[in-house]
Amino acid sequence: MIDLKNYDINQTQHRIIYSISELDIASMGNILRLLNISRQALNVNVRDLMSRNLIEEVSSDKDKRIKTLHLTTEGNKLNDQINAEQMQKIETLFTNVDNDWEKAMQQLANEYIKGFDK
Repeated sequence: MIDLKNYDINQTQHRIIYSISELDIASMGNILRLLNISRQALNVNVRDLMSRNLIEEVSSDKDKRIKTLHLTTEGNKLNDQINAEQMQKIETLFTNVDNDWEKAMQQLANEYIKGFDK
């Protein structure tokens, strides 16, 4: 598990950033359904990410009532940094267990559970 505090974001904000990077159409409705969070939780986090210039809201060319979320240059950089750290952690994990899937998943689960104790 990576520590999102190092990036000054919370777990919900990370999920929002990642979702925006992966969805073809990152509308508020699509993100709400995907993350299964309340509209209020989404709005609070989206506004914070927008104020920090990590995401932006863009009106659709076809229908100005429809707004989609996009990562800014800074948001893309942050997402890339987090993804790189996650990939490095996973590669190290598999290297440490000689690419044994079961052992890797067991270690990952143990690390995840330890995170609850913090």
